[in-house]
Amino acid sequence: MPKKIDKYDNERKELLIKLFNILGINENNNTILLHDLDTNEKLQNEILSLEPDIKKYFFCGKWSCFSDPNIKRKYLSFIKYLMKDMDYYMMSQRKFFKLENGNTYRDTIYHIIKKNP
Repeated sequence: MPKKIDKYDNERKELLIKLFNILGINENNNTILLHDLDTNEKLQNEILSLEPDIKKYFFCGKWSCFSDPNIKRKYLSFIKYLMKDMDYYMMSQRKFFKLENGNTYRDTIYHIIKKNP
């Protein structure tokens, strides 16, 4: 009997492409701002709508987004686990941004990089 991971290889890749399209990840842009994820409810809902497919095509029973009912950012957890499962690094970097009014704020930028291109 084939493993679930081998059985749904194409579907997993298609789901990753859907996620990349939602996040705007492509050859020219491999970054996500945490602030953009936290403030855009439409984006969060699009990511959370992938949950049935994630449960169908991935071994995800031990993922904290499914095992912990009090998780703070379920959408971010989906992204992190999918990247890890599909052989992508998700490196974080803290960066200061300057607003037009002169104020600054610190945000987290996530860089998505394929492990073995």
